[in-house]
Amino acid sequence: MSKSSSNASELSPKYAVMGFLYIRPMYGYELHKHLKTSLREVWHISQSQAYNIINNLEKDNWITAKTQPQEKHPDRELLALTQNGTIAFETWLFAPTPGSARAIRVEFITRLFFASHLGESQYFRLIQEQSDSIRISLEDLYSRLSIIPSDLVFNRMGIDLRISQLKAILDWVENSTKYFKEGLNLLTNEDH
Repeated sequence: MSKSSSNASELSPKYAVMGFLYIRPMYGYELHKHLKTSLREVWHISQSQAYNIINNLEKDNWITAKTQPQEKHPDRELLALTQNGTIAFETWLFAPTPGSARAIRVEFITRLFFASHLGESQYFRLIQEQSDSIRISLEDLYSRLSIIPSDLVFNRMGIDLRISQLKAILDWVENSTKYFKEGLNLLTNEDH
């Protein structure tokens, strides 16, 4: 798996689409159904949007579509990531998310969802790396706040608000392991 040290954030639903194909090849309708059930509180993607994303990913050579004929029904296409698509998805998956509330809510949760399919260690690795990234951002904001003259009240307020938000986000990120552990407990209990 490749890892990028740069920040690959785009807040784009294309990575959610690619993520399901990273797990396994799927048909477009099936892929949209997974998006609606597994990530409906994170992404709101209509079926037509999903197909537009699929078409764009195919044009970019990140996915391929293999036509499969069906009796008494129109042909359907089995979608799969290409090697370029896999590299692009893994680069995105393992890059830290910017420390904004929206980016964490949309992008980081999406990353955690797909990391959880790779195993517990990848899930916890993402949480640790995200926590580290947020701490670095907090240090930068504290540093910036310390050099803003006290008479620039609104500039100080803006930085202070960002610090408060990032501290709350850091707390949430570090506590998000409980959801994964609860999910593991539910799966373990279903097996018995």
